[in-house]
Amino acid sequence: MRVLFLGDVVAKVGRNTVVEKLPSLIQDYNIDFTIVNAENAAHGKGITPKIYNALKGVGVDVVTLGNHAFSKDCILKKMDACKDMVRPLNMDPLGLGQHVVVRECKGKKIAVANVLGNIFIDNAHGSSYQAMEKILNTTEADIYILDFHAEATGEKEIMFELFKDRLTAVLGTHTHVQTADEKVDAGCAYISDVGMCGPYHSILGRDVQEVLTRSVYGEKTHYTPAETPAMICGVVIEIDEETNRAISIERIQIRPQM
Repeated sequence: MRVLFLGDVVAKVGRNTVVEKLPSLIQDYNIDFTIVNAENAAHGKGITPKIYNALKGVGVDVVTLGNHAFSKDCILKKMDACKDMVRPLNMDPLGLGQHVVVRECKGKKIAVANVLGNIFIDNAHGSSYQAMEKILNTTEADIYILDFHAEATGEKEIMFELFKDRLTAVLGTHTHVQTADEKVDAGCAYISDVGMCGPYHSILGRDVQEVLTRSVYGEKTHYTPAETPAMICGVVIEIDEETNRAISIERIQIRPQM
């Protein structure tokens, strides 16, 4: 079984590129199951039902979120209708949406879970490690894939070491920068950050000049996503269908022609 995971989709440029390119990626990499993190898909912060439906329409099986999950008010009333979308378990408000979904693929039950890191993230609620333990203790599946939306690399590595014998993949998101530390250990695939599907010439997806104006010169600005051509970052995980364990993890990074 081959699973495709695409990192944080950022703003219009990122989501349009994913919608355009995903069908060919699924075909080219012989993908059976697709997961996309879309917590930044709506103007750089949050997601809308329309964006969720657009991603589902091009072959996304599960949409994961992060600390900006509820930045757009329109999603608050539609969470229950987005049945293939998960938000971090340990994040306020706790009672909204679902933090794990189980879907079938090739006769296997795949659990896709979402947990938020504690370090440098202000809306995390309780221990990320306890949240993962709770998910494993209450979810029945053959394959467990975690989107760990966290800032610190060390925190992500701790999560991997704690749960690598019980999870099939621990995939870091949030920093928008793809790391080169992908590995498989004890049958569990890992990468500190999958990377970003968003504007290549940008600062983490934001307009360069806007960020410089605010951060360097101290002027008040409005959050402005960049509108340059997008890159696509992701990973492909191959899973042994007899053992339900990861065999390999391959990074994908497709940069636009500049």
